[in-house]
Amino acid sequence: MTSWILKALGLDAGEVDGIIDWSLRWETAQWGFLAAVLMGGLSLLSWVLYRRSPRDLPGARRFLLVTLRMMFLGLVIAIFLQPVVVLTLVKEVPRTLPLLMDRSGSMSLQESGGVSRLQRAQGAFASPDGQEMLLSLKQDMHVPTFTFHESSLEEWDELEPPLVAAGEKTAVGEAVRQVLERYRGAPLAGVVVVSDGGQNSGVSLGAVARQLKDAGVALYTVGVGDPKVRDVAVEAVEVREVLLADDAAPVTVKFRTQGMKGDSGRVVISMSGVDVAEENVRIEADGLQQVTTLFIPKQRGEYVMDARFEVDNGVEALSENNTGHTVLRVVDRRLKVLLLDQAPRWEFKYLEAMLLRERRVDLSCFLFEGDRETARIPGSPYLEQFPARAEDLFDFDLILLGDIDPSLLAEDRLSLLRDYVATAGGALTVIAGKRFMPSAFSRTQLEQLLPVELSGASFGPAKSLSVRPLRLGLTPAGRESVMLRLGDEPQASEALWRGLPPIYWAAAVQRAKPAAEVLLTRPDPSSASGEAPVLALHRYGAGEVLFVGTDNFWRFRRNVGARYHTILWGQIIQRMAGARLLVESPRATLRSNGRHFEQGDRVQVYARLFTESWDPREDQRVEAVLATEDDPERRENVILRAVPSQPGMYRAELSAGLPGNYRLAVSGDEIATLDFTVTDNNREYTRASLNEGLLRDLSADTGGVYIPLARLRELPAAITERRTRLTSLMEIELWSSPLFFGLILLILVAEWVVRKVSELK
Repeated sequence: MTSWILKALGLDAGEVDGIIDWSLRWETAQWGFLAAVLMGGLSLLSWVLYRRSPRDLPGARRFLLVTLRMMFLGLVIAIFLQPVVVLTLVKEVPRTLPLLMDRSGSMSLQESGGVSRLQRAQGAFASPDGQEMLLSLKQDMHVPTFTFHESSLEEWDELEPPLVAAGEKTAVGEAVRQVLERYRGAPLAGVVVVSDGGQNSGVSLGAVARQLKDAGVALYTVGVGDPKVRDVAVEAVEVREVLLADDAAPVTVKFRTQGMKGDSGRVVISMSGVDVAEENVRIEADGLQQVTTLFIPKQRGEYVMDARFEVDNGVEALSENNTGHTVLRVVDRRLKVLLLDQAPRWEFKYLEAMLLRERRVDLSCFLFEGDRETARIPGSPYLEQFPARAEDLFDFDLILLGDIDPSLLAEDRLSLLRDYVATAGGALTVIAGKRFMPSAFSRTQLEQLLPVELSGASFGPAKSLSVRPLRLGLTPAGRESVMLRLGDEPQASEALWRGLPPIYWAAAVQRAKPAAEVLLTRPDPSSASGEAPVLALHRYGAGEVLFVGTDNFWRFRRNVGARYHTILWGQIIQRMAGARLLVESPRATLRSNGRHFEQGDRVQVYARLFTESWDPREDQRVEAVLATEDDPERRENVILRAVPSQPGMYRAELSAGLPGNYRLAVSGDEIATLDFTVTDNNREYTRASLNEGLLRDLSADTGGVYIPLARLRELPAAITERRTRLTSLMEIELWSSPLFFGLILLILVAEWVVRKVSELK
């Protein structure tokens, strides 16, 4: 019946399974009243005319003729009102089930039998069981097949020649997102992903899972690979960018193990191919591990540091991920340190003695109340006068500023100190004192330099030194700071800090400034937090300022001698003065928005350039040369342009090119260089095992099922919603349809037949 009605209305009955609702609408309904009046008049006329028919015509037949005539007239008048019938049609259609095959680089890993994961997966689909499984799915659904790697999604015929694994990234989330975009609006039975779960790029799986959930689409995952494979992957090599020759330096290697619990190996550190350190490792549990060891760089120069993990027993699934790399520079020069104070207090004496013993420190001292004759003794570290010129002061890597009367530091000297930090990128360490520092410098230029806000008093006056012990506490930032590391491990360092003797005086400050980093605190009942900063650090312009809120570090010598006092101050000085080690000359410095970039990243370069007399360069543009270590002859010119309103400041932006080590050099009165590394950041082989947990969780979150490749035949049974009913609205102009005119013709024929039977003309 439904098909007959659809055909009568001029529709293809094969495209529709049924009609579930209908409604009628009149296109020219505004003429409805006139049509009703006309219909009434014509109906009355029909009744009058048939009433005048022969009297022997039976009444029932007369009524039938009148009815037929009225129906005919009604249909004719309806043509002018243009009736439109609105049908709600329904059709049952097969759902679509996209199938995605991962062919990224990790799918080339060979496991048992020397067969790669990709070969194993493609063989499973090409096997008789696999073809039967696909046929079962295709009987009720549309099953398009694709392969994906990196951000590429390509159509695939499961019977075509063997696939080749390619690409250095696995972007499962991106592939699924592209499929959802391609089949937007189509009824999906789900999405099938065949992969080893090595997601390491593209859209996050969490975002894709939410998108699938919102769309009501289940993700069915087929795991390829061994979830218990043995592997070690080096993830990071951490070492300072600039090291001093013949000084022991720590290097930390982070690596991740799988299936290696109870095994052992060693981490070998090499510089430009020469082994320099080795550390044995016992793997107690799988997961992220780290090993820190010391090595001593011998010669100055640029080096590529490699850290490789060598397994003692057994064979790994993948050896390509056993090595990590980084670049560093070894320099061989002394740190120029200037120690300023008014009088030789205890902290000054011990600090001076320590720095004079340090072979890496070129120490200069100046005491405002000292004997000037001392400076004339051959080999004396003392200066005859305060360095009053920029070219004299700005060459120091670090200035240690002690307890000095503000009257001895006039505004011109404070202004010079400010420019030393803000413009020349110097490092300033302010050591508090009981007489003047820092309370006497309120509302001066020095107060602006400090990382703390002043309160104008000191905590622990001289009369209470023996009865007011203060225990210092490490903040979270202090626990992580290399400056305050007294032991080899963070836990050991914290224990040593807790065991240090107390101090008996600290400068009273209100709080740290907003951008400052607090490293050490003391108890302060008047503070809302119950603590006050003792050691705080912040950047000021191009340089840094460290506030040391006590002159009692020398008390750490009790019972243990100079050990911890020397370690602490040595690390503070190396950290603060070390910034100058990054550059050949403080008059020409280059910095960037990073040291390690991926290919295609934007590299932002900033230059701060001064003349020999420390006047900012006034050129509108400065040329630099970019060269690569792999091909020194291949050079590229880079133009740095002056930054408006910042004298001596220049900026350029370039794109990170091919992987390698690069050096950017700016020439002038002095040469400045900047080293950075471009990598392809290939994380494809970081994890060698099947990430079964990830695939299982992803399927569970979206209402799907995880199936190992060995049980691929179970996939059809897991997909139950294979067909769906689609509804659509269709408007048909009833007045011009075959059904309408057929009805008119039928009524005319019926009236004609009745009239013939009744012997009417």
